Amino acid sequence: MRLESLPVEVNLFCFSKVLLHFVGQIVYEVQLYALSPFLPYTSPHLRAVFDASPPSFRAQYIRGRVGPINPSDFFTQSLCYPICTLEVLDALCRHLPDHPLSARSTCELPRRLFRSLGPKLGTLQWKEREHPLPFLRYIYSSPKIPHPDPNAHEGYALVKAVHANFLPLIRFLLHHGASPQYKNGLAVKVAIQKKDLSLVKLLIEPDASPPMAQEGNTTSKAKRRRLEDRIAVTPDMLKAAVKRDAIDIVNYFIHEKACVPDMKTLYL
Repeated sequence: MRLESLPVEVNLFCFSKVLLHFVGQIVYEVQLYALSPFLPYTSPHLRAVFDASPPSFRAQYIRGRVGPINPSDFFTQSLCYPICTLEVLDALCRHLPDHPLSARSTCELPRRLFRSLGPKLGTLQWKEREHPLPFLRYIYSSPKIPHPDPNAHEGYALVKAVHANFLPLIRFLLHHGASPQYKNGLAVKVAIQKKDLSLVKLLIEPDASPPMAQEGNTTSKAKRRRLEDRIAVTPDMLKAAVKRDAIDIVNYFIHEKACVPDMKTLYL
């Protein structure tokens, strides 16, 4: 079938598609040259063009904005960009040269990954596949990304995960070194306000199971090792549990963790 034999509407549609693609490529080139954070917001049309941009373009834009710096600072800054999704991060890593990372090199987890977390309604529970877990698994498993610091911003990630009751995320963060000690044990105090004894224990007591048992191997007969608690129970935590009328947590703190109440707590 010859092109001129097609209806005029079809020809116009095809032409407009080609034109939009061509214009989009020009706009992308302009943006990679200008690296302007304001260009996408100058008109609704440009916003639509950039909303449809591929991960490869977004990765190029981030590389241009951040510049050639050491891997720790590069990923700390790159992860702060809202457009740095899992696909964009993968494109960033694929185009980075292979450089051996120092054992001490780290990057920060940005607040944006956890800011929107909140408790689920009703009986709904968080799942393993929900954001930001897939993103975090990629970060921690990539050989090109310096080991992220799970305690960045004074333990912000763990506190938000506890507030949301996101158990898979809490376990993931604890496994990778997150500590509930920041801000005077704020993560534990949030769990106390929820009156959730199992969550309080999860934060305080490290899992001493052998690696095979942690992966679900119930046939392993290896003995559990007693490990030091992640955080010591304080009179302030006990007082918070008393005020919240969380009797099971109070008993746990006094009888199992040997926390002695102060006079103010006794008066309560």
